[in-house]
Amino acid sequence: MRNRRFLIAAALAVLYASPGAAHADDLASKVDPAEKINRVGYAIHQFFDRNLIRPLALTYQTVVPGVLRDGLRRVLNNLGEPNIVANDLLQGRVKMARTATLRFATNSTFGVLGFFDMATRAGLPRHENGFDVTLGRYGMKPGAYLFIPLLGPTTVRDAIGSAANTLLDPIHAFVPHDAHTFIIAKGVVDGVDLRARADSQLTAVLGDATDPYATLRSVYLQNEQSKIDDNSTTLPALPDFDEDATPAAPSQPAAAKTGLKPTATGAS
Repeated sequence: MRNRRFLIAAALAVLYASPGAAHADDLASKVDPAEKINRVGYAIHQFFDRNLIRPLALTYQTVVPGVLRDGLRRVLNNLGEPNIVANDLLQGRVKMARTATLRFATNSTFGVLGFFDMATRAGLPRHENGFDVTLGRYGMKPGAYLFIPLLGPTTVRDAIGSAANTLLDPIHAFVPHDAHTFIIAKGVVDGVDLRARADSQLTAVLGDATDPYATLRSVYLQNEQSKIDDNSTTLPALPDFDEDATPAAPSQPAAAKTGLKPTATGAS
């Protein structure tokens, strides 16, 4: 799987260096009408990633024991299961909703709030889903590509979906007074952990790219579309601070997002 991801990334790099690049430029003008502004946002984001986000992520990875990092990640994933169930049902995926429901019940009890993934051991694998995917499966087009500093790449559809995922987060029902603070803290921890785990892949995918911005955009857009198409082929996992998701192995179908939201960052 990992080799396949790097082959996809290499193909993208070739695309932008080939005679067909003119066609790619025409396509980019349609999906990325605000490219000039987005490139400025990307440059600002890279500055913060190089001087703050990446150092913080690598420090977190070094200081916090792996067992604790893994357990905390599983707890955060467990908190996102109800949202996955809701979107599975909206998409008519009843069996998947049943699996996610059983996962949440199993890990919240026998797994000590999700610190231990007892559900996977019991044959209930985790899957990702969100309102952005629901919108896509109901036919909503992605709209313009956007790159927001500290938040990373997104599209109009994904931005709407991410906002809905946050508003519908069940944590509001348990801590109504401090929900926003908790959700922000949850997103930061999840994002820092994801950024640390994706560091080597980000460097491999974007480090030697002729145009890292264009490569990141292509990887992100194709990865997001693959989730809507339910394609089993995932692209290089890149940090996503916009969503509560953990990369499928070895990281996450994290298409590219970054920042402090649940989306991607560039190589430093």
